[in-house]
Amino acid sequence: MRELRIHTIIQSHFKVYDASGRHPFSILFGLCRRSDKDPRPLLFETAGSAMDVPYALANGLLEIKQQDPQDAKQWLPVDLSRLNQVAPKESYCLSLSSPINRKEPYRKHFTLYHYEIHEHGPLASILKPGKKYAITLASKDLGVILWTSSDGKKFVDNGEQPSCDSEPVKLVNSKPGAGKAEFAVVESLSWPPTVETRIRLCVPSSSSDTAPANAGSSSRTALEVSVINHGSYAVTVQTRGHQRFLIPWGLLQPEPGACDNRMRIIDATAHTPPTSSLQVVHSVTGEVVRENNGQRGIGPSIDPITDKRPKAADVVTLNPEVPYLREIDLGAFVDGLVDGKYTVQMRPERCRWWPGEVEKEEGEDGRVPAHLCRNLNPPLMLESQDKVELRIRDGTVKHNM
Repeated sequence: MRELRIHTIIQSHFKVYDASGRHPFSILFGLCRRSDKDPRPLLFETAGSAMDVPYALANGLLEIKQQDPQDAKQWLPVDLSRLNQVAPKESYCLSLSSPINRKEPYRKHFTLYHYEIHEHGPLASILKPGKKYAITLASKDLGVILWTSSDGKKFVDNGEQPSCDSEPVKLVNSKPGAGKAEFAVVESLSWPPTVETRIRLCVPSSSSDTAPANAGSSSRTALEVSVINHGSYAVTVQTRGHQRFLIPWGLLQPEPGACDNRMRIIDATAHTPPTSSLQVVHSVTGEVVRENNGQRGIGPSIDPITDKRPKAADVVTLNPEVPYLREIDLGAFVDGLVDGKYTVQMRPERCRWWPGEVEKEEGEDGRVPAHLCRNLNPPLMLESQDKVELRIRDGTVKHNM
């Protein structure tokens, strides 16, 4: 039987599965045609294939292994007896574009498919909290039963029959290494409390340590940031440096914007305004005319030598219902804007956090203790809907608007 080769990649959308079901989780498949000569889209059904994860595990299309708790390099078989009676899931039609006449790299042409894992589903029944798992293809066979090449977007016609006869061709993975969906299982993730962030324009006094001594009229313009923790307990929040929390992954790396090492808006570093948290938008055109992208970071830190723990000076504590105030000098940030009306707004920021006042547990080397830095949890969100208006006249900010 002739084989049709499909470049296939498997990944876990998140690196932690929450057994309580509160946090979404899925196995991510990426499929791409790279070498065949048919100009038509390729359509196929997922039911009974490697993309039908519980069925595929029960029928040898996928493999799942559990990490040996005594030796992290060893992986052990998993008992799949609870999946013996699993039937194919309701089918979903996937479409893979033709490689003919592509003008962009093939990496931009992967079709993505998420198989969601629910807490009461068949796969969840074999996953044990405290364990780490890896799911891989068992062979090159993708197990696709029904497929066709068609210019249409639906696999079946009105008579619920294939739009054309399936050919005697097997769809197979084209690469020896298709990646793996690796993830840990926890009983329940820790969730941060809700915090409220507000921003408003203010004019700091001349004694403010946020205003440089030689500041002109525009540099005396400041933004007051107020953050209130509406939870019942204090939390410690990391404000700069490498952030580590639960992030969504794409096929090969974290999704765009998931990793961001820029200074958060509540960072308390003297004389270093965290303006990378802000954008200036022209009120008439809606164009973003000023933002400080800074160092976003391109992915999780994997350097084994670098100490990834934040320093005690890199965190702040938010006490329940007590406003945390930060005054940010905008002088340099708005300097050079042409006359007109503008809006200053805050971009949403994800932060690493811990319950309680972590700085009181500071280690001997001045960093947060290692035992607090091992777990991945959903990030604490700093975001505000406030929009602060600025009027620039004769190159300076006018406060009497």
